[in-house]
Amino acid sequence: METGGLTVRMRERWLIPAVCLAQAALIALPVWHFGEIIPVITVSLIVVSGIALLTSVTSALLYLCFIASVISSEFYEDHLMLPGNLHFCEALFMVVWGMAFVAWLQERRLGWRRTRLDRPMLVFLGLVVASIGLGLFYGQDVRQMMRDVRYPLYYVLFFVVTGFFDLRRRGMFLAVLVISAAVVGVEYLIEFVRTVDLSYAGAFYRVARREGLLLPMGVLVLAAAFLYDTSPVRRTIGGFLLVPIGLALVVTMGRAMWGSLLFGLFCVGGLVLLDRGRHRGRRLLILMLIPVLLLGLGYYFQEFTGAGVEDIAAHRLRRTVTEGDLEIQGRLLAYALALEKIWQRPVLGGGHGTTISYLRVDEYSRPYVFTSGGVDNTYLTIMMRMGILGVIAFLWIFLRGLRIAYGMFRRTDDPQLKGFCVAFLAVYAALLVYIMTDNTMMGNRLIFWHACFLGILARLDGDTDETGGDGGCGELERG
Repeated sequence: METGGLTVRMRERWLIPAVCLAQAALIALPVWHFGEIIPVITVSLIVVSGIALLTSVTSALLYLCFIASVISSEFYEDHLMLPGNLHFCEALFMVVWGMAFVAWLQERRLGWRRTRLDRPMLVFLGLVVASIGLGLFYGQDVRQMMRDVRYPLYYVLFFVVTGFFDLRRRGMFLAVLVISAAVVGVEYLIEFVRTVDLSYAGAFYRVARREGLLLPMGVLVLAAAFLYDTSPVRRTIGGFLLVPIGLALVVTMGRAMWGSLLFGLFCVGGLVLLDRGRHRGRRLLILMLIPVLLLGLGYYFQEFTGAGVEDIAAHRLRRTVTEGDLEIQGRLLAYALALEKIWQRPVLGGGHGTTISYLRVDEYSRPYVFTSGGVDNTYLTIMMRMGILGVIAFLWIFLRGLRIAYGMFRRTDDPQLKGFCVAFLAVYAALLVYIMTDNTMMGNRLIFWHACFLGILARLDGDTDETGGDGGCGELERG
C-alpha cells in the first residue's frame, strides 16, 4: 500500500465523487452567466480536479499546490469564486482534508505523526486564531478580518503533509514546483507580448503578479538539482525549464526578487563549500554559470524583441539609490504608519482586521491612496496583527526548519536528500530576506507550497532519525 496514500474501499468510494459533484455545482452554476467559454473552462477544471483528487492524498496535495499557483489571481477572483466568497483552491483544500480524514480512519490510527516542527506550527496557528478574537475585541472590520486571516490558516496543510505524504515522491514535489514556476513564467511572457507593441524599439511593460514568487523559488530548486541530481535527463529538462523562468525574472523587473535570488545562490555556494563530498569545484562552476545564463537570457530577449530591458533595469536600479522613487517612498510611509500601529499594541498586536491607509503607485507610477490590512513587509504585517509574539512564532517555524535541513545536509550521504535540503535552505534563506519587501508569506495562495515544503522536511527529519540517514529511501528500495 502506498505510504500516506488513500486506498478507497468500494463502500466508501462514493464519498469523494459526491463532494466533487457538489463542488462542480457550486462553482459552475454561479458563473454560467459570464458567457459560453468561461463555464466550459470552469467545468473542465473541476473535472480534472476530481480526477486528480481521486488518486491519493499525496497526488491531491501536489495538485492543490499546482492549481493554486498556475491560475492567475484575476481569473480566480472573476470566475472561480464560490458562494460565501470561498476560493476555488480553498474548496480543493477542504476536499484534501476530507481525504486525509478518511485515510486516517482507514488506517485505524490512534494518533498523529509527531515532528519537531509541530510545536512551533501549533503555536503560530494558535496565535492566528487568538488574533481573530483580539480583532473582534478591538472592533475591527469583520470583512477585512476574513480577508486577512484566510491565508495564514493555509499553513494547517502542514499537518496533512506530515500525516500522509509519501516521502518516496518528494522529488516529484520539487519537480511540480519547478514546472509551476515555468508555467507562471510562460504566462508572464504571454502577458508581456500581448501588452507591449514590439514595433517600437525600447518599448517595455513590467509584469507583476502575486504568483511571481515562484520564479526565484524555481531557479533555486533548479540550482540544487543541477548540483546534486544524479540523472542527466532530469538536469537537461531542468535546463529547458530554466528558460521561461529566467525570462520572466527579466520581465518582472523585481529588484527585491533579484537580490533575494542572488542571496539564495550565495547560500548554495556556501553549502557546496561546506559539503564534505567530492566535486566541489565543478559544482561551484555550475553555480556561477546560473546568473551568467540569466543575464544572457535577458540580453538575447532584448536583442530578439527590441524591448528596452537594459535601459529599464538600469533606470530602476539607479532610481533606487540616487533618485526619488515613488514606490519606495510609498513603502517607507506605509512602514512608518505600521510602526505607529505596532507601538500602540506591541505584544499581541491589534488583531486581524487592523488596517492602515497609505500612498502607493500603480504600474504607470501614478500615486493613489490604498487601504490594507498589511504592508509590503511580512514581519511588520505580522506585528500589526499578532504583535512581537507572532513574529517570534513565525521565525521559530522557519529558523527551526533551516536548522533541521542543515543538520540533514551535513549528516547524509544520499545525493537526493542533500539536493532537497539544499533547495529548502536556499529557498527559505532567500525568502526570509525577500519578505522584508513583500507580504507574500502571509497573504498569498503560495502558502500551500510553504506548508508542504515544511511538512516534507519534518517527515524527512523523523525518517532520517529512524533509518540512519536515508530519508526514507530504504523504504523505496524495499518496495
